[in-house]
Amino acid sequence: MIDTSAIAARFDALSPLLNEKERRLLVAIEASTAGRGGVAAASRATGVARSTIGRGLSDLRDGAERLGQRVRRVGGGKKIGDCVAA
Repeated sequence: MIDTSAIAARFDALSPLLNEKERRLLVAIEASTAGRGGVAAASRATGVARSTIGRGLSDLRDGAERLGQRVRRVGGGKKIGDCVAA
């Protein structure tokens, strides 16, 4: 049985200090160390989507060279000039 309360406690303690990419990697590490059913358990414990955890696991497999310094992929996020005054 996977201890989701321990996963939640670690995530809650570290999450405020991390950016999106770092949070994704933290939850992916929790999921991978939990073993079978780890992705579902980590998702339940943290509220992070299973697809996001899958991306984190993929990032971990690909290694740090691919990750670089960017938090989001090129083209991700709000575009300059998209701000419209109401």
